[in-house]
Parts: sequence; C-alpha cells; structure tokens
Amino acid sequence: MIQAEVSRLFIEGAAELGVLLSDEHISTFGRYLDELKAWAKHMNLISRVDDREIILKDFLDSLTVLKHLSPNACVMDLGSGAGFPGIPAKIVRPDLRLVLLEATQKKVSFLKNIVRYLGLERAEVHWSMEKEVQKNLKGRFDFVISRAFGSLQRFSSSGAPFLKHGGILLAMKGKKGRAELERDLPAMGKIGLKLAFLNGLRLPFLGHERILIGLMKEE
Repeated sequence: MIQAEVSRLFIEGAAELGVLLSDEHISTFGRYLDELKAWAKHMNLISRVDDREIILKDFLDSLTVLKHLSPNACVMDLGSGAGFPGIPAKIVRPDLRLVLLEATQKKVSFLKNIVRYLGLERAEVHWSMEKEVQKNLKGRFDFVISRAFGSLQRFSSSGAPFLKHGGILLAMKGKKGRAELERDLPAMGKIGLKLAFLNGLRLPFLGHERILIGLMKEE
C-alpha cells in the first residue's frame, strides 16, 4: 500500500511526464511495492528500502519510456531485474505485449510471481540463459528496452537481434548518456542501428537527469 503523501507525489510526477494515473493504477503499484519489499528481504532484488525512493526513482523513472511506445507494441524488457521499466509500463499501458527477459533465475521467479499476482495479461517471463528461448524471440519486437543492462554498446549488441526491421532499441541512461552515445554511435552503425531519437529530461521532484536513446534497426 502506498502512503497518501507519496501517492500524491507519484500522481503529480507522472502527470509532469504526461502520464495520468488512476486510483486503480495506484492500487496496483501499491501491491507491486509490497511484493517487491517482501521478496527483497530474502534476495538481492532492490537496494532501496524507502517507499518514496522506490516510487520516485524506480516506478516514476520507468514511466519515462511510455511516450515512445506505440499502441499495442510488442516490447521486450532486456535484463528486467525487479521488473523495471517493463512492469510499471505494463501497469499503465495494458495494450502493450510484454516479454521480460532476465538472466538470474531467482529474479525470474520473482517476475513470474509478480505477473501472476498483478494479473498482467499478455506478459511473459523468460530466463535468458535458455538458448531455445533466445532463438524463438529473435526478430519479434517493436521495442527492446533496458534500464540497467550495462554499456550502450553491450545493450545494442545483445538487444538488436530481438528487434524487427524498423524496431527501436530504447536505452535509459543517466547524465553521461550523451557522451556514451557520441562515443559508440559509429559502432552502432556497423550492426545496422541508426539514431532515431535522443530525449533529455529530469525526473520530477528529484531533478535527476535522464537521457532516453532510441536506435532504429534499419530496414
């Protein structure tokens, strides 16, 4: 359950990002928050313990990708971890077809549990170490997104095979994202990716700089 004051901040912050949260959304995010904290007592899932920090730094940050995701898009969250940004995006946008791909089996268990617990339809969870899974998912996605997969070059080489032609690789970066893009963009071209958009913003209330980088897989 989300405390009233934090809920108000969440709603106001989301509105600044162009996302309108309903009472039902807040209720679902509250259940997600409770489950995150319960599982985090027994495994390395999230480092934060304060509700306000989780909501503003994780939930709200995850919603920054929504403006770039087209209706009914097929989306992969690569290296999903605790479910960011895929689960928050799916809560607000049930039209999205979501696949969460994660390398750590304990986190896969958590993700499968949270998808069931929240009743998220058209959402799948897969362990990325299964070669057959990787093979079956290649070339299927309109968007491959990641919040903490590592360097832009590593994310690009790992994520690009899952994209359809014309699909977008969406990297969520901090303030060093522009410099990383400038350094790595020539290498991106060699694997068939070109810059589609570069969106800079600051997280509401916190002021933390975020850079969203969209790389399109050329036809």
